[in-house]
This record gives sequence, structure tokens and C-alpha cells, in this order.
Amino acid sequence: MTLYESFELCAKANSNKTAIIFYGKRMSFGKLLRLVNKAAFALQGYAKKDDVVTICMPNSPSAAIAFYAVNKLGAIANLVHPLIKKDGLISCMSRVNSKLLITYDQSECKLDAQGNVLISDSSAFMSPIARAYYKNAYRNKIGKIDKSKIFEKQLNCPQLDRTEAPTLAAVYMPSGGTTGEPKVIMHSDRVFNELCDHIDFFLSEPTQNYKAMYSVLPIFHGFGLCMNLHMCMSKGVTSVMTLKFNAKSMAKSIKKYGINVLTGVPAMFNKLLGCKEFVNSDLSSIKDCFVGGDSAPDELVDKFNRALEQGGSKAKLYVGYGLTETVTVCAVTTARHYKKGSAGYPLPNTELCVTDGTNILPCGEVGELCIRTPLLMLGYYGTDEKPIKQLGDKEWLFTGDLCHLDSDGYMYFKQRTKNMIKVNGVPVFPSEIENVVTKIKGVKNVAAIGVADQSKGEVVKLFVEKNGDISSDELTQIIKCECLDKLTPYAQPAYIEFRDLPLNAIGKVDRKTLS
Repeated sequence: MTLYESFELCAKANSNKTAIIFYGKRMSFGKLLRLVNKAAFALQGYAKKDDVVTICMPNSPSAAIAFYAVNKLGAIANLVHPLIKKDGLISCMSRVNSKLLITYDQSECKLDAQGNVLISDSSAFMSPIARAYYKNAYRNKIGKIDKSKIFEKQLNCPQLDRTEAPTLAAVYMPSGGTTGEPKVIMHSDRVFNELCDHIDFFLSEPTQNYKAMYSVLPIFHGFGLCMNLHMCMSKGVTSVMTLKFNAKSMAKSIKKYGINVLTGVPAMFNKLLGCKEFVNSDLSSIKDCFVGGDSAPDELVDKFNRALEQGGSKAKLYVGYGLTETVTVCAVTTARHYKKGSAGYPLPNTELCVTDGTNILPCGEVGELCIRTPLLMLGYYGTDEKPIKQLGDKEWLFTGDLCHLDSDGYMYFKQRTKNMIKVNGVPVFPSEIENVVTKIKGVKNVAAIGVADQSKGEVVKLFVEKNGDISSDELTQIIKCECLDKLTPYAQPAYIEFRDLPLNAIGKVDRKTLS
């Protein structure tokens, strides 16, 4: 069954039920299905079975419509960060031979992108008041857009009856791989549907008791795509969508719509704790909360649980661990599987072990976490490389993360061994930052690392070795300007330090000595 077919089955069974609430306006499952079918009809002119369509959008009804329409055609959805810069987007598209870009009205890349492009009017499905506010508040960012390029204008057409299935991959997603270097991960329809079929494993009550989920994580992220979008659209749960996270708005939506499930990254839950509208609100509708994308400190979990209890909720904040190589979460704590300090209990049909590289280590010993799961990726695009090795009599996915297991199978995260940095749960690759900065005149060598940050989990620290007589202050300003122009907000250096960089035995920067 394809992702579209799973959604279609749910939409037909829940035709009159609200599928999406978007800035005060409701859309039923029946209407959403019709719009997806219309979009698929329109997109036939741009892509066919096994073609690649790049989707660069924040959460919105249009993002859901575009995603399922692409899947209905049997095309491949190439999902990229909505804040990506022009050069990065062009690279992402050309790398996979993308036939079409579907982006949104605030994107910096909307008018500069090469090839076919459709641009979503982000306010198209908002309530009239919210739409008017949006158009006025962001008029400078939106600018003038050719009406023939507006995605929602393509929906004035018949519905497409035919449904295709992709030959192999259905979704391409960005990842750091297990080495922390940028890769494109290929996933089939099956793994998303199978993960969503484990919904009863995640939830503390029967599924029918859940009415609405607050969906803030963008669909380029496995957590957002599977747990926020497809879980709702395939299981009949209303998704309350937002273009970007705002703690005050989220607090109001929880009370107004009776939100039952919250999902997010640690930074989001930290900001909610600092929002009086949240901590002083009635939170009794909340049944479960899940945090992932990065390590969640015990202190955060404890504080959030106290806030939930104070607000009248019996819910807990549950911690999960996952990789894009396994769609998203592959181990999570739940109401039935919970130990304080644990990063998760394995999902059904998933096995975990810890190794020193040669042998499986006993419980309690720290080593590299390895995973066996039916939710495994098809592979990395453009390469035969797979981080899968034989260990004992089985093949395992080597994660590059240091952990230990207890005797009951719970996993305890220690640290990443790969170079990837996670800012607000978003992967940031040191190599991308370093490639920008090394091209600047006056820079001899550079290294980017992640350092702990209370609100964002990690931020970027840049070590720069100078070449020439340029002053540190002048070079700092040049570096900041180049990074603003070339990199996403998450990749901006929070700290810049000038020093001679230590090299290891093979002449590479020794990152382990930097802090």
C-alpha cells in the first residue's frame, strides 16, 4: 500500500471529520482527499512515475496536498528544509535530477530556482482574518508572484482517478548518515505505513480517544513527516498545523482545540516552560507528549512533567531515539515502557545491541549502538554505501552513537561520535559551514563543532585560523555576512574563535581537542 492509498482509505472512512485546522479554518478529510486528487491531475504536466519532485515547504494544508499528490503519481518526494538557501536548494535538486520544485511564498528561493517551480500561497487555507494579517505582515517577503506559478491555482481542475506506485523509493530525505556527512536517504512507502501501524505502542490510551495533535515539525524531518502528518492522515486524527512554532499560539491552541498529543524537539518544550500562557493554562486534554530530534536532559523532562501535572494533565513527556535511516523513532519511552533517564525502549520487531566494533557487549557497557529493524532505509542515493555490518550471526545498522543497554532492553544515550551538530533538533553539517568559510580571503583553516546550549540543545562554534594581516573583528564580520547569505539560520555560528588549529596524524583538524 502506498502512502496515498493509506491516506485515501482513512479519508474515505472519515470523510466529514476534520483533517486539518490551520489558523482558525477547518478542512475535512473528504475535502483534503479531493484537493489531493486535483493536485495530482495538475502535477501530471510536470512529473510522472519515478520522477523526483522537490517539496520545500513548512507545515500547511498545501504541503500535505503536494506530498500526497506526488505520491499518488508514483513520483518521488524529495523533501528539503524550507529555510534552505538558493545554492543549497539548487544542489539538492540537481543531485537527484528533480523535475519540479514546490515551495512557498516566503522562500528566498522561490523566484531564483532553476527549472519548473510552483509557489504555495501559505495563507490560502487560513481563516479570512488570519489570511489578511498574513498578507499584510509578510508582504515584503512575499513580493509579487506570477499567478500562473501559484500552487493553489492549479487545483481548479478535475480529480485524477489513476494511482501509481513508485518502482522503489517514495521519499528522499536529508540526513547526516551515520558519519555526520550530508546524504540523501531513500525510503519506501511501506516503512512509513508500518511505523504508523504501531500507533497503539506509542499511545497511553486507545487510539479512538485521541482527537487532535498539534503539528509543528516540518515534513522534511522524519519525525514531522511520519508522526505529525502521516500518523494523523492515516489514522483519522485532526492535525492542528502551524507554519512555525510560537509558544503562546501553541498554548492557546491546546485549550481551544483540546489537543491530545504534543511532539517536538527539546528547544520547543523549553520555550513552552517559559510561556505563562502555557504553564498557567488548562492542560487536561493532553494525554501524551513526545520529545525527539536531540537528547532531552532529565531536568527538562522533570520540569515539563511538573507543568503538565499543574495544568491538570496526567500525561508525561516521553523521550525517543531515532535516525532518518530508520524513518524516525526506533526506540521510545511510553506509559507502558518507561524508565527515568532512558532514551527509549525498542519498537515491536526492533532489536538493539551495543558493540565495541567486533563483539556484542554485555548490559551496562558503553559502546556503539546497533539496530535491526524492518523500518530500515533502502539506502543512500547515488551510492552503494550502507552502514550495515555483520555482527555475530546477524546484520546490524551501525549508528555511530554511544549508548548502553540495561537488562530489560532500555537504551541510555551517551553521545554522538559523528560530527553532525543538532540545533533545535535540526541536523547541521560542519562540512557545509566549513566549505563556505574556507573560501573567504584571510581564512587559512576552519573547523565547526557543536557546543551545548540551554535553549537550542547545541549551537555552532567556529574555530578559524587566519592567513594574512586582516583583523579578527573585520574577519568576524565577513564570516557572519557570508554565513547569513549562504547557510540556514540553524547553521549560523554563535561563537567564532581565532586560533591555530591542531592537526591529527593524517593532517586533518583534530576536532576532539576543540571545545
